Amino acid sequence: MKHVSLLLLTTALTFGAAQAQNEMDAYRYSKNDLTGTARSVSMGGAFGALGGDISGVSINPAGIGVYQTSEIVTTLNFQNSKVQTEMNAGKVDESKFKVNFDNLAFVSVFPIFDNDVVRSINIGFSYNRLKNFDRKYKAVGKNLSYAMGDYMADRSNNNGVSSQNLDLFDSNNSFRDIWRNQDWLSVLGYNSGMIHEDAQGYYPASDGLVANNDLFVEEKGSISTYDFNVGTTFSDIVSVGATLSLTDINYRLYSSYIEDYMENNSFWGGQEIQNWMRTDGTGWQVTAGVIVKPIQELRIGVAYHSPTWYNMTDYFAANLDSKFRDGTGASIGSFSEPNSNSGEDAIFDYKMRTPDKWTLSLASVIGGKAIISADYELTNYANNMKLFDDRGNALTTGTGDPNAYIKNDFRNASTIRVGAEYRITDQFSARVGYSWMQSPFKNEVIDFPGDHEVVTDSRAATQYVLDGTTNYFTYGMGYRFSRHFYTDIAFVMKSQKDDLYAFTGADKTTFKTNNFQGLLTLGYRF
Repeated sequence: MKHVSLLLLTTALTFGAAQAQNEMDAYRYSKNDLTGTARSVSMGGAFGALGGDISGVSINPAGIGVYQTSEIVTTLNFQNSKVQTEMNAGKVDESKFKVNFDNLAFVSVFPIFDNDVVRSINIGFSYNRLKNFDRKYKAVGKNLSYAMGDYMADRSNNNGVSSQNLDLFDSNNSFRDIWRNQDWLSVLGYNSGMIHEDAQGYYPASDGLVANNDLFVEEKGSISTYDFNVGTTFSDIVSVGATLSLTDINYRLYSSYIEDYMENNSFWGGQEIQNWMRTDGTGWQVTAGVIVKPIQELRIGVAYHSPTWYNMTDYFAANLDSKFRDGTGASIGSFSEPNSNSGEDAIFDYKMRTPDKWTLSLASVIGGKAIISADYELTNYANNMKLFDDRGNALTTGTGDPNAYIKNDFRNASTIRVGAEYRITDQFSARVGYSWMQSPFKNEVIDFPGDHEVVTDSRAATQYVLDGTTNYFTYGMGYRFSRHFYTDIAFVMKSQKDDLYAFTGADKTTFKTNNFQGLLTLGYRF
């Protein structure tokens, strides 16, 4: 048996369109979690019509106009994330615990007007963690109906890849940096012996064999935003506000995909593909909103969140190790590891636009002791989530137009948040809430995945998750120690059932997420 290793590490180069980003990358950075202060989260995040809370300001900037006193507030988040996958080889559980610093905010009230129409101008600054990427998961399967070698061959055939463009060495036996313009998966598969070519095209070396697999993925990082808010209230009836947000993305990925091939119940060969990726991005967004109080007991809020415009950079590398033997024990595949220059990660610069969204909110304050609130949010994934090259032109790749795939696979998605608070005493309040997030994928993409190719043409990391509906169940309480100092706590249970695929056409893996969070907020008003 001969060990065949292909290490795909390059010098610091800006990659061409063959290694461009895809629809799943765009979605990863467009969807946010339920985050915020403990008070807001314990009410399901339904704070768009209430204001007076920094999380409510992030939903509807008009909420800053509701403030009557200045405030400093911060929140800690204790999170345990559990992922369970299930294929025909059984269930696998993975969990991860982490403590996050979710927000820090300062709001200042400037009573610069001495009249009953406009009493103050309120200004705020806040740091907010919008999303936490930290999770890891593992999936194992057996007797696969469609293996990685099949996918490599089909992908190379569908893309019309010439084997002459996949050779790592030219006629003078000099190393060629072909990864800049060729699909990494085709390069890896061809040079490691995973796929071969005949007159009919590419075919897998494992054709006709029984395949078992093992997938492991670990993700780290977060999306954070720095918000600058300004707002006021007119005649104690209409509050208006605007926010300029500067957003930061920090994402890390490691993945390992292993397949073993069996012939007559004995090991015939196998392969492992490893991927490393780091993504850094910065962006900006503008949000504006209004809250109207037609009567003392009713609040109505409307807010618009513009798309976030990002400048993104990916750093990535991949490695494939393969082992083969034929029936006589001779080796199959003869490629040995190349002498790659400095071994630095490949680099890809691009731009991205996240979807915009509208938020409509209603809240009722009952007798000064109870609050009932609800938000409805509509996110425009299909039409406004787009990818661009580093010059701002619509992105195209070796496998097509990723923006067309976005339009074909995504739809507008709704989010509903409801919450309630009851003041038991002047100091103590109890809260409960619920949030429902609709999957942004079209029904036919989830129900008939074989008819809809989900493009993951960047790098050699082919796994993807089709998110299902997300449910958040929340509750908490708050205590006011004095008119200045207060604390809130919240507990969050997140439940989500998704579909995981190691690559397009692979057997489906059931992917269940159950997260439990505890939030602690400390605040001081003056």
